[in-house]
Amino acid sequence: MDKVKGITIIIIAVVSVVATIFIANMLLDTTSKVNQGNFRISDVVIKSTATLTEVQDKEIALEKLSDLTFDISQTNDVSILLESNSKIKDMYIDNLVVTEPALKGNMNLGQSNYEKYVVAPELTNIELHPEQKDGKYIINLCIDNDNVLRDKSVDDSVKEIQYDAKIFDILKVDRQSLKFTVSFDLYITDETGKTVTTSLSLNMPTEETFTEGMSILKQDVSKYIFTFVNN
Repeated sequence: MDKVKGITIIIIAVVSVVATIFIANMLLDTTSKVNQGNFRISDVVIKSTATLTEVQDKEIALEKLSDLTFDISQTNDVSILLESNSKIKDMYIDNLVVTEPALKGNMNLGQSNYEKYVVAPELTNIELHPEQKDGKYIINLCIDNDNVLRDKSVDDSVKEIQYDAKIFDILKVDRQSLKFTVSFDLYITDETGKTVTTSLSLNMPTEETFTEGMSILKQDVSKYIFTFVNN
């Protein structure tokens, strides 16, 4: 009986050791997980705004606010902070998918001071130009829904217009009709020629945009894990 008990204890001990080693290997396995190595996204911030632009003939005298006509645009600036232990040779995004809003204007994507592209299914391999600062890389993307409303005016009962997103409430625009999702794969090639990728999915704009006219929202970056691409 004692012999059987001893064998059982040994088997349990062996199984425990094997299980511990297996779990440790899983936790410490950095294969295809460059976030624990050369690249790590440490921050993603979305700044959403809404703007009004008067479009009526300025030479025509206006007697009341309802005589004003204007266009409304909804813009989103996405800032991605990337920590790197290796120099970046090339960076681009691909596999862009946009779940379009019900109210769609001129949707475009690009970077400030660089070419902006019309969002379309054929849009692929969009080159990015990261800015290097304090040993980190910053990528700024503009994802806009320009002129989502055109030549709009308010009712005669309106006595004040605030030039921000509150105009959506004045015009009784359904907030859900302006929301959309953008997802894409971010590719990075380092100076040694190795390429890694991660997928991002972003929802825009946030609820605060509709009340404050602007919102700044930090994203959860723990899900952005880089994996190696076979070159």
